[in-house]
Amino acid sequence: MFDRQKYISPFSDILSLRDLADGTVSNYLSYLNQYFDFLEQSLNGKVPEDATWEDIRAYLRQLKDLRNLNNRSINPHIAQLRDFYRYVLHKDWDRYQVPFLKYDEYLPNVPTKKEMEEIIGTMSDLKYKCIIAVMYSAGLRVSEACRLTYDDISRSKMQIHVAKSKNRAERKAILAHKTLDLLTAYWFACGKPMGYLFPGQKPDSHITKESVRRTMHKHLDSIGMGDRGFTPHSCRHCFGLTLYEAGTDLLAIRDAMGHKSIGSTTVYVSLGIGSDPRIQSPFDMEG
Repeated sequence: MFDRQKYISPFSDILSLRDLADGTVSNYLSYLNQYFDFLEQSLNGKVPEDATWEDIRAYLRQLKDLRNLNNRSINPHIAQLRDFYRYVLHKDWDRYQVPFLKYDEYLPNVPTKKEMEEIIGTMSDLKYKCIIAVMYSAGLRVSEACRLTYDDISRSKMQIHVAKSKNRAERKAILAHKTLDLLTAYWFACGKPMGYLFPGQKPDSHITKESVRRTMHKHLDSIGMGDRGFTPHSCRHCFGLTLYEAGTDLLAIRDAMGHKSIGSTTVYVSLGIGSDPRIQSPFDMEG
């Protein structure tokens, strides 16, 4: 059995030096420990330096066959191993020996504008009503909505300041008048919080993504939408799709949603293809 800390400490230092997101660092260290479990339990404690490409492929097959992970979920494990080899073991990574896996792309489940308004309108808890309204009306990620502070809301400019998020960039988001009315009512009802707009249970903390997910799922069940596959991220998708169907330019949608690449925004082209009046089926064309 080898000393794990000998490898984990330098890997953790490198990840911190690269200034990766806390969640990415936590995931990578968890994946590395899972790989070490495999070396100890399946390969009699073989040290990482002696592991062969076949050993690594056997580990990935275990993730696929025994743990039933899909290809998309396995790829972060491969990325972690690649970085571990490069930065800690100082060994070249051969992408032809261990390639990233192909995976199927699926369109997200997105509520209609009417359904989204029903979800918000029927929610009795004012705090969660506001969070869902913010995600939908401004196109925010759930993590961005959870971290909002009082100072992030600009009433004079009708803007929401979104701090560094998934793509490490700040941006300004739309503040809808209806959302401002909800936030104002919520702010007075909750004693005018001046720190996090949606505080968590612990002092100086914000509400968690899991709390939002759990509450929204429970509410969807109560109004008969629990089987539709909607999640908090569906609110953000509804924002993007509604703008696209209204004729908004894709570049404008990309900037409003904080997408790093226009490729992330083009999903709304596929989602809205049936509602685009400019596109007609050849079967319906005359001549």
